[in-house]
Amino acid sequence: MAQQFSKIFAVTGAVLTCVSIPSYASFNGLTEQDEFNIKLRSIYFDRDYDNDASDDSTFAQGIELNYQSGYFNDLISMGVSTYTVLNYNSTGSAQNNILPAGDEKGGVDDSFSKFGQYFIDVKLGDNGHVKIGGQKTKSMLLKSSGSRAIPNTFRGVFGDYKFGNTKVYGYAYDKWSRRHDDKWEDFSTDQSDNGAISVIWGVGASYKKDALKIDAEYLNSHDYLSKLGLKGSYAIKLDHSKLTLSSGVFTSQDDGDLFVTGAEGGDLDDEDAIGAVSGVTKSENDGFAYYLDANWKKDIWTLGAAFTKVNDAWIEDNFSGDHGTNPFPTRSLIGADLTNQNEATWQARLGIDLKAVAPGLTTKFYYTSGSDAENSSLGKAGGTADEKYWAIDTRYKVAAVKGLSLRWLFLDYTTDETGSVDGVKGDRADHRVYVDYTIKF
Repeated sequence: MAQQFSKIFAVTGAVLTCVSIPSYASFNGLTEQDEFNIKLRSIYFDRDYDNDASDDSTFAQGIELNYQSGYFNDLISMGVSTYTVLNYNSTGSAQNNILPAGDEKGGVDDSFSKFGQYFIDVKLGDNGHVKIGGQKTKSMLLKSSGSRAIPNTFRGVFGDYKFGNTKVYGYAYDKWSRRHDDKWEDFSTDQSDNGAISVIWGVGASYKKDALKIDAEYLNSHDYLSKLGLKGSYAIKLDHSKLTLSSGVFTSQDDGDLFVTGAEGGDLDDEDAIGAVSGVTKSENDGFAYYLDANWKKDIWTLGAAFTKVNDAWIEDNFSGDHGTNPFPTRSLIGADLTNQNEATWQARLGIDLKAVAPGLTTKFYYTSGSDAENSSLGKAGGTADEKYWAIDTRYKVAAVKGLSLRWLFLDYTTDETGSVDGVKGDRADHRVYVDYTIKF
């Protein structure tokens, strides 16, 4: 207990010290363009399952120190980030969620620290750059998750270049570091040894002109899985409002010897196939899905509706432990992917800007219903399921305190399952609270 209070005291002292730093604080770096910031995130999760034995809660503190130099000779920059997570209090089976597993069953370690980013950045004139090393990444089919105390990061190369209205990019990564521990590790499947997936790479392009935007990306998880995504949107200006229409088409496909039974253990039912042996029998996936989305915005109001249809199950995770990059607007804000075989999903959204109550305060309501999901191996004979959720996402960017923002997210997820559909998860109610404070020097 004394140790826990000492941690809280230390972090509280750090926060108060940072708050006392004036907004015009300077940092003497290597160049005049150097950037340094401290990001503090207090995070609280409370997850309540139908199965009480699975309940858990975590209250923790994330601390990021982020530095990037300016460009030397207008050519090369370098950056480094240290990440620290401290546990204030955890209950239930909270391991490997925000913090790694501890010595006690279901418990967590008290803290961990690591170098989350370390890179050099090379400019390609004024239109592009290449970043080499440990880094955050963000693209249509692969991105660093920002839903925990710290993000996950990847080691490798990312580059982009813009010409006219088009930007092209590519990446190749050979290691990653999860958002809940201090390790850098190789990629694998749920059945393979670490390092079996030697590299994850992708290429993409984005085109934007006036109201039209088009994005495309190809991803390859070596000897395991490949994906292709294409989406577009068009914004229509109306009298005092705007309507944005968008659509996307996505595929996932087995792509090598590593795609065996159980290689994707969370969302596929290939272990149910007659004669299937986990880790041995060759499996297959020919995932295909598309979505349609409309979003209307006027004054303080935002209304949205979306529809997604899946044929063969679309696989979200690119490797074992992947925190998932889901491009569908109907995805669950927490947990389930809603991309099971033959599943059809509808969503309605309502957003309100509550600036009349407090500048910077917004809230958004979601209701999403997925139906007719099937067992990915045996079809309806193996199992069927419906799933739905409703959610509230409230955010407050505090105008009076520069760099301070708050978020409360609540989601209630329920299912009706007959037989077995692995992609449908257990019923749950989930509260999440984030308090972010960033100090820029």
